Amino acid sequence: MLVPYRKDYQKIVMGLLSFSEDLPNYNYLQAEIDWSNLTHYPIYLWKTPYSEQFIGVVVLEVGDEYVLVRRLSFPPSERSGKNVYDFLTAIEQQYPGKRIMGTLDTQPLITNWARSSRYRVKKGR
Repeated sequence: MLVPYRKDYQKIVMGLLSFSEDLPNYNYLQAEIDWSNLTHYPIYLWKTPYSEQFIGVVVLEVGDEYVLVRRLSFPPSERSGKNVYDFLTAIEQQYPGKRIMGTLDTQPLITNWARSSRYRVKKGR
C-alpha cells in the first residue's frame, strides 16, 4: 500500500533511507528529507498488505509527462523483486499516463520492472 509522507513518519523515512549507501549519517538523511520537502518532491512509504510495518520508501520527482524515481530504499530483508516491483506498480497507478524513469542509480531496477510488467501483460497475468 502506497502511503504519502507526513511529518510524523520522519523517523521511519530516515530509518529506511539509512539503508542507502550514499546517505551515511544523520545529517545527510535529514538534508535529503528537508530537500524533498522544500522542492515538493513527493515521498511515499510502502507497506505490504500482509504487514503493518513500512518496508520501503521512495523519493520522486514528478514532471508533466514523467515520474523520476530519485531514491528507492528497502531494508535488506525486504528487497525481494516482488516488494520492489509491487511498489513501482503502485507508483505507476498513482500517476497514470506518466512514464516511470530512474536516475543513473535507479534506472536498472526501473528497466527490469518495466520488462517484467510487459511480460505479465503479454502472458495475461
